[in-house]
Amino acid sequence: MTLSTAETADPDSFLEERSASSNYRVERVPLEALPDWRIDDCLRHASGRFFAVEGLSVRTDFGPTPQWCQPIIVQPEIGILGIIVKRINGVHHFLMQAKMEPGNSRLVQYAATVQATPSNYQRVHGGRPTPYLEYFQEHTGRRIVFDQLLSEHASWYLYKRNRNMIIEIPENEDIAVADDFTWLTLGQLRHQLEQGNRVNMNARTVLSGVSYAAEDAPDSYGEIRDAFRLQVVESHNAGRSDADVSATMTWLIDQKAKYSLDVRRISLCDMDEWVCGKDSIRHREDRYFRIIGLSVAATSREVGTWWQPMLEPTGGNAVALICQRRSGVLQFLVQAMIQPGLTDRLELAATVQLTPGSYSGPEDFPPLAEYLDAPESWLRLKAVQSEDGGRFSRADTTHVVVNVPDGHTVDAPDNYRWMTLGLLNRLICSGYYVNVEARSLIACLV
Repeated sequence: MTLSTAETADPDSFLEERSASSNYRVERVPLEALPDWRIDDCLRHASGRFFAVEGLSVRTDFGPTPQWCQPIIVQPEIGILGIIVKRINGVHHFLMQAKMEPGNSRLVQYAATVQATPSNYQRVHGGRPTPYLEYFQEHTGRRIVFDQLLSEHASWYLYKRNRNMIIEIPENEDIAVADDFTWLTLGQLRHQLEQGNRVNMNARTVLSGVSYAAEDAPDSYGEIRDAFRLQVVESHNAGRSDADVSATMTWLIDQKAKYSLDVRRISLCDMDEWVCGKDSIRHREDRYFRIIGLSVAATSREVGTWWQPMLEPTGGNAVALICQRRSGVLQFLVQAMIQPGLTDRLELAATVQLTPGSYSGPEDFPPLAEYLDAPESWLRLKAVQSEDGGRFSRADTTHVVVNVPDGHTVDAPDNYRWMTLGLLNRLICSGYYVNVEARSLIACLV
């Protein structure tokens, strides 16, 4: 470890250097070959810790499908996703780690300072201690910038949530920086996000909680080069009034009351249309996703070798936010969406949340999916990002932000609503109101 108070001059090179400094191996294996994992009514670890894969039966009047069964990951532990922030030469810097995750298409990406479940940091796996954990467990006297329990992928996880935290340490506090860690500004992180597959999902959900005042924007965000970036700053600092929040909460409660959702946990063997085999758990028509096994080796991780199940989705997933300058302020079109794994059944989602494997063809795609093919001049972001590489294998999602021209009419259903980025940020900081897919997109706007 070294004491460091300077930002990384070249984040791309740092990521490449740390990737080259370790050895990695990720191989697919049959589920029945996973040591210490057992499959009967569910797929679980012999220790009873980490996570399990169970069956789920769902009934709802939201969306085109009223009833279905599916496997789902059950991980009741609340993990810590935490980033340490510090002003260096007057500019906020974030302590990020170069972390390998077996499901990432690009194995090594920037992650939060701490990304660990209780099973990890209590060292059930017998591995090394989690660096910097004490900053998030013993944070007395330090400024808590952001601290909230937030949901995760609610189509693949059942009631999953993590504690998202940003802790600021004083400028004069020295901190030893381990080899895989470095300080990055939000401007540098934004550049990594624009390239895609360089900032992992767990870091993105924490970054979505960043809030700033207008006068702080240049310090926190570096040079703002174009008109759209200026509009993002304006939007982030508008629409946070109590009246805006109150009206939005009433609308959200109306949406929750409008739809029904019944979720029951069932045996894997009782799932209609799913095949539980020795090699994998899959849909009869190979739709949606499958549960596979992986054998992993990584010299940079707390444990050098391990085996685990992973959820591998069908390809082509995409999320998109449509935005438009309305009443002089940039606003974003979001939807109220029911998902079976949400703690409170409904949260705000991006304008489009598309999983092609869930539909028979483009004719069945959700509303406004045509904006994924918007003219190039309307696109403000298009980058592929990895989902949770610790549980999902090659789960890449194309992130799109479409800035439609003033005066262009967007015909949206009743469960859609225009909101400023400031209002969305306030809802993120309030708990279970914005789902992880939308938060991931919002993080790309920092």
